[in-house]
This record gives sequence, C-alpha cells and structure tokens, in this order.
Amino acid sequence: MLWSCSMRRFLARTAEALACSFLLVLPAVAAQPVPLSSLQEIEAPAGLSEELSGLQIRNDAIREAALSYGARGGLSARTFELMLEVAKYDTEMSRVFDFRQLLVPAPSGMLIEPPVIDESQYALKVAPEGQEAAVADRVFAIDKPARIVSAPRDWRSYIEREWDMVEPPVAVLLPRTDEERASWRKWVSEGWKMGFQQADEIFQADLDRLVKDYTGMVRYRMLLAQGMVSAPYAMHQDRGVTGGGKEMRVGDRAIRITGPSQFEPRAERWTPADR
Repeated sequence: MLWSCSMRRFLARTAEALACSFLLVLPAVAAQPVPLSSLQEIEAPAGLSEELSGLQIRNDAIREAALSYGARGGLSARTFELMLEVAKYDTEMSRVFDFRQLLVPAPSGMLIEPPVIDESQYALKVAPEGQEAAVADRVFAIDKPARIVSAPRDWRSYIEREWDMVEPPVAVLLPRTDEERASWRKWVSEGWKMGFQQADEIFQADLDRLVKDYTGMVRYRMLLAQGMVSAPYAMHQDRGVTGGGKEMRVGDRAIRITGPSQFEPRAERWTPADR
C-alpha cells in the first residue's frame, strides 16, 4: 500500500533525525465501514409518496445526497484502513515518539512537560513600507509553553481517529428509476473519492502535528544543553489542611510554574553542543 511505504520512509527519517539531535488501541466498533458497492446500490423503498416535485429539483437534491453519502462513506472507510495500517507500526512509533523521556520530574509525583520550540531558517522580514528588511540565519520561537502534567503524552492521541457508521439519506432522496440509479452510482463514487482524499489529508495533518510537537520538545532539550534557553521554574507550596464545610483536603500541596522558559540572547553564555 502507498501508506505502508510512506510510513516506513517517514519512520526511518524521523528516527535518524532524532538520533542525530540527541498498542495502537483501535476504537471499538461493531462492524467495518460499509463498502462503496453497498452505498451505490441503495434504493428508495417501494410505495414511497412523491415529496419532491420538479425533475431538476429532485435531480439536484439526489446529487447532493449521493455526494454527501459517498464522501462520508469514503472518509469512514479510508480512516479505517489508515488505523489498521498504523497499528502495524505500534512498536516503532512508541520508540520514536517517547514523550516520557522528555519530561522533567516535579514535586508530589507531578511532571513538567517542556516547551515546544519552533525553528525557521533564513527568515526574511520586510518592513511594511519596504524601506527596511532583516534576514536571520535561524529564528527560534516558543510555540507552546511548559506545563504541569500527571502523565506523558501518547502519540496515539494525535492520530487515532474513529470511523462512524454511515447513515443513508432520507428515503425520498434515494434513487427510484434506472436513470436515477445510474446517476446515483456515479455521484456516490465521486463523493467516495473526495472522502478518501479528506481522510488522507486529515491523517497527514495529524501526523505533522505529532512530529512538530515532539521535535519541538527535543529542540528545547538541545537548546537548554547549550545554554540558549532557560528551564522553567516551578514553585512548590505545602498548604497543609485546606477547605472545610463539605470538603477538606489534608496534606494539600500546590505546584505552580512561576518562571517560564526564556531565550538567552547573550551568545557568550552559550556552550557548544556535545557531539
């Protein structure tokens, strides 16, 4: 399959890049998605009263219903295929995207998730009036700040998607004549292809977001080791017994990030990265 080859290449490239720089659980469903052929052969029940008058009005309504029906079916079917394909790479994905190794222990069994840092190269910035411009070899930006968490992220939460069983259109919009059946099959097929494409686009966007967040945290660790960014500062407070009335907390402790990570612009304080 196309995605099988693409996934292998992606994992190989990602693992190599991360090395140099430093069970998928499928949603439960009762049955597999409905195949294209079943969507194409659905018909209006016998004895249905005529509720849409005008040949063109009915034709347009059937077309929209068929395209939507096919698109929903294609999206569901392709999502199902992609989740089965991803399940084959559970071990590799868990090894490459191990968020636990990036977390910092905090008091009271809590954890601090590092910030996500973006990097762009050869960034050009031109003033609105066009009289001044600036060029930078590299630009770093904190996209997401550090935060307190109780558990590491799971790569599955990024790309795991559910597929819904597709409900057919209302009976009045189903084909009745041979001509309508032929058009219905054609339109459902067109919608199916659009749904397939949409599923691929959604999956790629989810995968890109996973890679962006993980590599952004790895980038933070690298910059921290070089003294180019500061570590977040967390304050721990033992509040003893709090509350009263209907609720009381004993041994209450609070953790708060009081100093977010910041970049160090003084290059003389940087240290070379270990090779």
